[in-house]
Amino acid sequence: MGFNFRGLAFKQSMMILAAITVVFGLIFGIMSYKTQDMLNKMTTENGEEISRANVNYIDKLFNAGKVIGEDLSKKVSEHPMTKADMDDFLMQSLFNARNLIPQVVAVVVAYEPGMGPETPEGEYMRLARFDHVDTKLVSGANYQDKEWYYSVRDGKKSRWQEPFIGEFVPEPIAVYTAPIFKKGNNGEDVLIGVLAVDMSIEFLKDEVGSIPVSNSGYAMITTTKNVAVAYPKSIAQGKRNRDIVVREKRGQKQVNFDRNGRDSSGLFIGSVAGGEESAIYYTTIHSTNWTFMVVWPIQKYLEDQSAMRKLFLMMALGGYVIILIILLLISFRVAKPLKDLAIAARKLGHGNFDVAIPHITGHDEVAEFAWAFSNMLTELKDNIEKQKDMKRIERELDLARNIQLSMLPGEEREENSDDDRHELAPFLLPAKEVGGDFYDFFKIDNDHLCVVIADVSGKGVPAALFMMVSRIILRTMTKNLKSINEAFNKTNYALAKRNRLNMFVTVWAGIIDLRTGHIDFASAGHNPPVVRHNDGTAEFIPSKSGIVMAAMDDTIYKQQSYDLKPGDTLFLYTDGVTEATNNNNVLFGDNRLLEIIRKGGEQSPADTCALVKKEIDNFVQDVPQFDDITMLAVKFNGIDEPVWERYEKTIDVSDNGKSHALKTFVEDILTPMDGAKKMQMQDAWERYEKIVDVIPENQDILTAFVEGILAPMEGSMKSQMQINIAIDEIYSNIVKFSGATEVTLIVEIRKATLSARLTFIDNGKPYDPIKQADPDITLSAEEREVGGLGIFIVKKTMDSVCYRRNGDHNELAITKTL
Repeated sequence: MGFNFRGLAFKQSMMILAAITVVFGLIFGIMSYKTQDMLNKMTTENGEEISRANVNYIDKLFNAGKVIGEDLSKKVSEHPMTKADMDDFLMQSLFNARNLIPQVVAVVVAYEPGMGPETPEGEYMRLARFDHVDTKLVSGANYQDKEWYYSVRDGKKSRWQEPFIGEFVPEPIAVYTAPIFKKGNNGEDVLIGVLAVDMSIEFLKDEVGSIPVSNSGYAMITTTKNVAVAYPKSIAQGKRNRDIVVREKRGQKQVNFDRNGRDSSGLFIGSVAGGEESAIYYTTIHSTNWTFMVVWPIQKYLEDQSAMRKLFLMMALGGYVIILIILLLISFRVAKPLKDLAIAARKLGHGNFDVAIPHITGHDEVAEFAWAFSNMLTELKDNIEKQKDMKRIERELDLARNIQLSMLPGEEREENSDDDRHELAPFLLPAKEVGGDFYDFFKIDNDHLCVVIADVSGKGVPAALFMMVSRIILRTMTKNLKSINEAFNKTNYALAKRNRLNMFVTVWAGIIDLRTGHIDFASAGHNPPVVRHNDGTAEFIPSKSGIVMAAMDDTIYKQQSYDLKPGDTLFLYTDGVTEATNNNNVLFGDNRLLEIIRKGGEQSPADTCALVKKEIDNFVQDVPQFDDITMLAVKFNGIDEPVWERYEKTIDVSDNGKSHALKTFVEDILTPMDGAKKMQMQDAWERYEKIVDVIPENQDILTAFVEGILAPMEGSMKSQMQINIAIDEIYSNIVKFSGATEVTLIVEIRKATLSARLTFIDNGKPYDPIKQADPDITLSAEEREVGGLGIFIVKKTMDSVCYRRNGDHNELAITKTL
């Protein structure tokens, strides 16, 4: 095989050879002048590389200690404590701090005389410390003349102290101290003490001693006062820390190293602890203002320079010979395989997937190119199959999206929560095929509507699964407990208990009393809702947000309240609304949302959601949606009467002659109506009323009265029996405890939903049986206290039980789905 002098491989080989010859000549020509600068630069870069990683690590560690100190100081300032509270605070703070930074060994509080918890005069110092086995509480004294205390007291600023061996912590420690303030009578900050976080620095010696440094070098750390706190054992040799001093060579003199007026990093010539002359690269540790140093002995440094020159010369000559050989091989081995591969590529380009790819042995780039080329056909076929799989995955994701959206209620009729006292409309648009946002609404009883808005961390399928679990648990807890904060506590515990993926969900939920507009709500890290008032003003509901759900299983949420007025609209949303971003990275924001809701006027909840979405689209324009957008608008009408025409007829069911009159009454109303009107009448409540004297014998009359009304609805036998038991228990309580002389029983039925509502009204003294404590049913009948079991059974078997004092009358209402 001869040379192809016109081939690309031969021409490229000759150009490379010529270029290498020129480069080698220039290198050898200037090498004697540049070696020193090059090695200095290498030394500096090596020092920077070693310092950067270690200083960053130390900075992060001490910055974390600083954050802990500032946070604990602020908590002590804002929350006055008793001695017992302070002990609990110190123990918990040390536990939390060690979980973040294992080097934290103590948390200390020391007060100015008379300022400590329950100490009207005298000193107060208390610390929690870790002694390698367990955590203990210790009291201290005589701290006023300690530098760690008076330096912060006099300067009123936080700072890292010079390391020392503590009185209660018998090992070298670095102490971050922060002032504790309280507000004076004129609003000024008054210093009342100092909080300290003690960190062991013993670990720094091992860390620094294990750092590998070339040229027989080593690393060390000095404090602001040039005292060594971390260094390898080889330079200690029985010296104390204060004897290991870094000195700098200035002319013919050696002076103590001083970083004042210097850059934050640099290189100088000096010595350590009176040892041999060395090249020293220093870097400032900004968190503590200490200095990290990398030290190279000069003698070894110069020997390595000479060795490097010889090694470089040998490698250059050897490399030149090798390159000559490789360039000759290129002419023989590259040209022909490349030509064969070019022919195969042309055939493949014409769609011939059966083309034979030339087999080339070896491990160079040409052989790898040939191997890759031969596998391209298989990969093309695999990609075609993968495209089919991708379409299948897309179909499955579409199905998952439809399932997710179908699980959320689309309209109130699905939840049997619609009435004329409010209007409601939801909106959900996931950013991906499936999302983590969700809303929910459902009635707890006839007069209480629960509304929920939530946002799960993350996106896609994991968030969607977590969202479904969160919704189911929260809905179940709220319906069973009927207390929003208890529902939050139980739901959070259930979600956090096995939250191995550390996901979380923000939630805002409220229970609206549709009779008064009063809302009991709780917030788990979620955006506060907006309320548009009937007078045209709008505001965010004042809300104290708790910790997100599923973060910690022992979180306790507080119940808060707000009162809607007739005509007010409550607007719930997730951060996908306020954090929508345009091309200029500007957020949609709270103020813009508030203004849009205010300008929305008297629009319906559905139109309000549509208006907000339209304004978001106009704002972001062509920027892709990056977060789920979810909204839920609720308008409180403040009326308790349906908008349809309502007809009532009260009869006594004990008079059988009136049944035909009731049938005629209903037929006369429905006959002139079209189909829509008839459907509307089916949704209306029919009302019946019975008044009896409060004597035991009238219980049977009331039971027969209710059975006569419910029988035509063909409900379950179990529901009828439970209602009869409830009548028995409620009427018996009225007879025994109320002192009433007359009872009015109002029965309302709704055929469309097979629902019944019974309201007992008596003129007795105020008596709320719901407040009676539930009996302990785990005890035997002999051990259990007498009474309370009947009302307990009523509360467990009815869908809702509500009591109110209305003027001079007690009103107890129960509802039941038949």
